[in-house]
Amino acid sequence: MRIGSWIFTRTEDIFVESYFPYSKKGKNTIFQPYIYLTCNSGRIILHGKRSLWSLLDAMFPDDPLPRKMLNEDLKDPFIGKDLLNGLFADTDAWPHLRLHVRTGDWVNERGKPNQGTFVMSATASSSDFDTTPSLLMIEKEFPESYIMPFTLNTKTRLITIPALVIPLVEDLQMRVVLTDAFLGKHIIFSLIEKNNSGFRPKTLDYLPVSDTLSLLSNIGDRLQTLEKVRNMSYIWPKNNPLDSGMRYYERDELEYRRFISSPSFNSFNS
Repeated sequence: MRIGSWIFTRTEDIFVESYFPYSKKGKNTIFQPYIYLTCNSGRIILHGKRSLWSLLDAMFPDDPLPRKMLNEDLKDPFIGKDLLNGLFADTDAWPHLRLHVRTGDWVNERGKPNQGTFVMSATASSSDFDTTPSLLMIEKEFPESYIMPFTLNTKTRLITIPALVIPLVEDLQMRVVLTDAFLGKHIIFSLIEKNNSGFRPKTLDYLPVSDTLSLLSNIGDRLQTLEKVRNMSYIWPKNNPLDSGMRYYERDELEYRRFISSPSFNSFNS
């Protein structure tokens, strides 16, 4: 069943028609799977490791699959196809999935123009008609928003879930990010990207999935803060890149410290 930009399907109804482990990017061929799937809503296409692992994480939320080992198997077109079809039929897989999709133009595995319905990210669903009211409602409130897969590095594993990104219209490098439910709560944070570095004028918040009014209020406050920063002559310090393996809450704290380390912070805070 499809509702707007979401497809709700049983895991066992998904089947791999064609599997290409490598995709063309410029003059190079890289390991970015391109997969033609069928489900209860017809044919869908999945492109890239991030989207694929979003789907696999959603299928096994309590017992995550080993990424390194599976990625090696997924590099073979025959083993990869059989492996995925086996996982979709696995009785231990989460029975219902929610897929965020986009219908339109893209490119195929050879880098040629292609059209279709593309899977952007996935999450486990309580049923095949669970519509995640919070993300659906908030997405409609902000026409400029979009949903993308977001990878959380926790204490024990990586998990990729959908996240709603709400950019400041006047500066797309400033945005608010709201994740789908993680351990019963949404994670919400503000992010500014300048000088190839990330800065956060506020630390993250955890909000209950059922409290849409608090979510909207929090988003409004964060957008106001970003607008205030945009109207200032803020000095953005140059920083070294952060470790890609850093846990999400550690990154939040460090990027907040980077923001307050600017000489402009005193005038912002006054």
